[in-house]
Amino acid sequence: MADEGDESQGARPRSWFIRRWAAPLALAVSVAASIGAVHLLADGSTATGPAGEQRMPRFIIAVGEIGGAPPGRGPKPWFQVRAAKGGARPVDSVPAPRSAGAAQSVIAGPEGTFVLSALEEKSCATRFYRFRLTGDGKVKELAPLTADSVTARVAGLAMSPDGERLAYATAPCAQAAQPQATVTVLDLGSGRRRTWSTAAPSVVGEIVWARDDRTLGYTIGDVRSEAEPGPFHERGVGNVAVHALDTGVRGADLRGGRVLFRQPDDSAAVTTAVMNLDGRAGYGAMKKARPPSSVIFSFSDGRPMKVTQTYKSRPNVVTAFIIATDDHPRYACLGGVDSFGRVRDGLFADASGSGLGCSVAYAY
Repeated sequence: MADEGDESQGARPRSWFIRRWAAPLALAVSVAASIGAVHLLADGSTATGPAGEQRMPRFIIAVGEIGGAPPGRGPKPWFQVRAAKGGARPVDSVPAPRSAGAAQSVIAGPEGTFVLSALEEKSCATRFYRFRLTGDGKVKELAPLTADSVTARVAGLAMSPDGERLAYATAPCAQAAQPQATVTVLDLGSGRRRTWSTAAPSVVGEIVWARDDRTLGYTIGDVRSEAEPGPFHERGVGNVAVHALDTGVRGADLRGGRVLFRQPDDSAAVTTAVMNLDGRAGYGAMKKARPPSSVIFSFSDGRPMKVTQTYKSRPNVVTAFIIATDDHPRYACLGGVDSFGRVRDGLFADASGSGLGCSVAYAY
């Protein structure tokens, strides 16, 4: 269903809608398949055939289970593989390895690889696993990515295009008094980790690599100390900025990267802002309350933000924008200005995030 938004300059982004009354939990399989197509385009992970036509994925990889497991079929799966066509029929179901925690996130990587994170809640230990698929969608070569674990919750996975480094956000398992934006880059060859963080209360999201395998893009949003009026003790998130960090230089300040975009003082809540593969430009979306609308914009280093499209909000309709900037996969989770899902419409709530924002990946 296409929205009848306002016309403006630039390419008109495609949009996708699910009416709230048309997506009950009983239709989890079909909804997951639809969400898959949206996610593919929203994070730039499109694929094209020889004639340039869009090529849809062959398989959907999902943590946990989609649509419920048949009775008497053993333990709940750690993750599943389903065919993208034919009603998302099950292809493979993988039980959790011994001592592995609950699967949290999964992303596609280069050369047909996938990376999955799993959290053992009691010990607050996150481990990474890597695997591939056979031609018929069966899981093979499942193994730990590294020998050690991360003593924290992990979200916002992003693999460099050359497959040599994994970036991710971390947060303590126990609720902290103030959120702190922290990003770690793991070198898969040496096992060495390097971490950047902020001092002030903040969140980080939209972690993604540039094509140079060295520049890391991400958003930082400042979290206000005082709660907003209302029953949920939410705090405002503002001053959202997109940074491009040269991971090869010294320093541990997450704000040390070049600023590609900064939220205007009088703007609406920023819901997404993503650096492009060139490491110098990007795109984003804002949500306005008056009048109710969503704004799509582009940005580039040293230039003002440019609004490319405005969409009026419609009652009882959930809108997800599909913004395809190029045909190159990003190998990133993305998912908003907070990788842990605690920010909605510019407000931060300590208990709102699930950490499962990247529970689906795709294989061609």
